Amino acid sequence: MNTIANAAPLAALTARLEAVTPTATRRWGKMDVHQMLEHLGDAADAVLQRRPWPTSRRRSNRLMKWLALSVPLKWPKGVKAGARPADKVLDAAAFDASHRRALDTLAELASVAPEALAPDHPLFGVMTRSEWLRWAWLHTDHHLRQFGL
Repeated sequence: MNTIANAAPLAALTARLEAVTPTATRRWGKMDVHQMLEHLGDAADAVLQRRPWPTSRRRSNRLMKWLALSVPLKWPKGVKAGARPADKVLDAAAFDASHRRALDTLAELASVAPEALAPDHPLFGVMTRSEWLRWAWLHTDHHLRQFGL
């Protein structure tokens, strides 16, 4: 199972993330590539407890969490998780900074101590370090696939 806790999956995911360009076009969804990079950085910052989650907490669903993190299927397209990254208006001149932030926060998540991580996810509820590292791989992979990467 891929997770950013393991060097090879992390390196492969990082290489895909490094390949993102401002001209990448989405295959589904509403956000553009810059909004996707901001979304990845914002989500990582929430996991790292540097910002609040953009959505309110919902009643956690342990079955959904288990399915999302454990079943070896790609996350489906079009599932609404509550965040609205396509609504964020961004300055095109900040693309490189957003790209660097997405890369840096992914690397930081891979090596952070458990106590630095948010105790829970707004939809999945309480999360362990290993669950966060699996979530980070799945979340990043999902959005890179959204742009054909």
